[in-house]
Amino acid sequence: MSARPGRRLRVAAVSETEVSASAVSPLELVSAISAAGRLASAQGFGSGGELAYELRLPGIGGRYLAGIAAYAHGRGFGAPEAAALLDAVEERSAMWVVCPSAAALRRAGLIEGGHGRRGACARWSSGRWSRVPLDVSALAAVAAAGGTRAVCAAAVSGAGAPERLVAAVRADGVRLGTLDGGLAASLGVPWTVELLIAPALPGGSVMALRERVASAPRCGWCGVPMLGADCRRCLPGARG
Repeated sequence: MSARPGRRLRVAAVSETEVSASAVSPLELVSAISAAGRLASAQGFGSGGELAYELRLPGIGGRYLAGIAAYAHGRGFGAPEAAALLDAVEERSAMWVVCPSAAALRRAGLIEGGHGRRGACARWSSGRWSRVPLDVSALAAVAAAGGTRAVCAAAVSGAGAPERLVAAVRADGVRLGTLDGGLAASLGVPWTVELLIAPALPGGSVMALRERVASAPRCGWCGVPMLGADCRRCLPGARG
């Protein structure tokens, strides 16, 4: 795990390393790949008594969740309700991170094991990160179909990503962005290719979810509404 200090991202943040000075939400988003961020779930609260949420998705996944948090806050969600919404979205999302170093993914907590500078792929699925074989054709098939049923976004950060990987995530319906730094800089690698498949949240559904979240029982430990039988925010072993 990296020894870098934890980065706290306000809900209006648009990158792994930038903090928006204009954001006023009490909910803080803690980077998924910081050492302090990965320990934050054991505490649940940030400095100054503000509720902190430990993101489990880095890069483009974290930016999508930051946008959802800002949107929800602007429509009356309090910090615990916004945290419950983000947790539900993460549980229903899938994400792939490809970079040239398995060791970098291991240090970030995205895979177990992995050493040396060999290309590797980490996948977020069913609420957990794991290492999977890098299958470019399968990644291309996911990207091609993803936009037809959900939000599908991709990002290429750094420089020197293999063109076959970039081409794999460059499909119709995929929002593709490029960054000079981004996740590549955060991982300390020359480049990364990311693909996110996440549930879409039309405005009407967000307000319906607000009613459900507001009426849900709250965890007796961290105070976040529980949309399931257990609190997936602070229950030991429940989070990937």
